[in-house]
Amino acid sequence: MAVPRGKIVVSYTGKDGKGYFEPDAQVAVEELPGGATVRRISSIPKVPIPSVPTGGEHLTVSVSNNEGVTFLECEMAPGQLSPMHATPSIDYGVMISGQIYLILDSGEERVLKPGDVYIQKAANHAWNNRTSEPARFATVLVAARPA
Repeated sequence: MAVPRGKIVVSYTGKDGKGYFEPDAQVAVEELPGGATVRRISSIPKVPIPSVPTGGEHLTVSVSNNEGVTFLECEMAPGQLSPMHATPSIDYGVMISGQIYLILDSGEERVLKPGDVYIQKAANHAWNNRTSEPARFATVLVAARPA
């Protein structure tokens, strides 16, 4: 069974230091020679990314690095809730299986399902699996510098 192309959820750190969601992004599907298709979701001209507002209260560097890129796969058990945290990075991720809630310290939350894409712009966030099945997602963390 193919994984559907899901929504694109983008979070950022507001001027008050709390995390918020941008409106869900819509990205056109382009056909490549030979018939494959792509969605150009985001592009970064230089790493580390300069001037990214960071939610400093919950900042952690344990899963990111200062200069480059980290690729993670995470699996959360049913009922598991991560601590509130932020990384000094722009994080690009996709839900692989299951369902997870992305919770921001502003109180906003979004549910992510297989095929959904998320972009975390150093916002304070937590993950919560409120289902009876494991949830798996993959994330690429790209180093950023605080604004």
